Amino acid sequence: MQQHNKLINKLKGPIIIFGAGGFVGFNLLQKLLTYRKDVFGVFSVPKKNWRLREKYTSPLYVVKCDIRERSALKSLISRSKPKTVFNLAAYGAYSTQNDINNIYQTNFNSTYLLLEEMKKYGFSAYVHAGSQSEYGLNSSGPSEKDELVPNSHYAVSKVASYYLLKYYGKVEKLPVAHLRLYSVYGSWEEPNRLIPTLIREAKKGKLPKFVDPNISRDFVYVEDVCGAFIRSAVLLKSNPQGLTKYEPANPEGLQIFGEAFNVCSGKKTTIKELAYLAKKLFKIKQEPKFGSMRNRTWDLKDWYGNPKKIQKSINWKARTTLMVGLKILMN
Repeated sequence: MQQHNKLINKLKGPIIIFGAGGFVGFNLLQKLLTYRKDVFGVFSVPKKNWRLREKYTSPLYVVKCDIRERSALKSLISRSKPKTVFNLAAYGAYSTQNDINNIYQTNFNSTYLLLEEMKKYGFSAYVHAGSQSEYGLNSSGPSEKDELVPNSHYAVSKVASYYLLKYYGKVEKLPVAHLRLYSVYGSWEEPNRLIPTLIREAKKGKLPKFVDPNISRDFVYVEDVCGAFIRSAVLLKSNPQGLTKYEPANPEGLQIFGEAFNVCSGKKTTIKELAYLAKKLFKIKQEPKFGSMRNRTWDLKDWYGNPKKIQKSINWKARTTLMVGLKILMN
């Protein structure tokens, strides 16, 4: 926690979080507000956000803006002139989000519009939320050098954003980075998702329905993911030769502008392993039932990542084991 405090205080403000109404964005907003008062979370419709209804957040730090609306975006950037930006705004990650136009408007078009506006005023760090989905069919432990084979419009839009950021970082030399998030879980996750459903049923002494037991995921706790965003932003603004012990170690002086990083544990966990871990951990008598839920259309058998690059480049790793994460959520 002290390490997070030191790093957060090194971020150049003002700080803006786009997609603050979502799961990871909301966690990042609350963490930064613990230490800073120049942090602003952008919500498309604050009044309809269930997280804001359940967790009081001062209106001083809540900004209403639809990232797809160019005029609203321009106005926000010209007023606030942010120096550090975390962009977690996304659409299309869930099966109910199938408006193709909205996918590209939210995930790609808004990204270049945002960065073009930010360029006018100068900025210190921009960290973008990518997705494991970018690897698509090439989903078994890929490194960042491996081929991207997207298998959905959502994945294509995220890949497009990655190449956009690669251009801005490598050609225009802007301080931008792209984080490919794996199966993030934790507080403020959508209630109908796997882990919240598992915890809710476990509190009743039961297990939920499960999909194919052999499908695997790379689970990473949201607290660790927030740390990856913070560390990346600090390094983007830092001189690698002058890092303090609280800043990300970068012994090789790796230039991370325009780079992508897998934010993952590197551990493959099957649905069967998850079910029996929960059964043992929470002393549930019931045997798990597999195949009682249909797989999603884009589900692949193996979805796990390779964290070597992010460990080497910014000294980040997923420190919270799945067992510990589940225990935290159960309390």
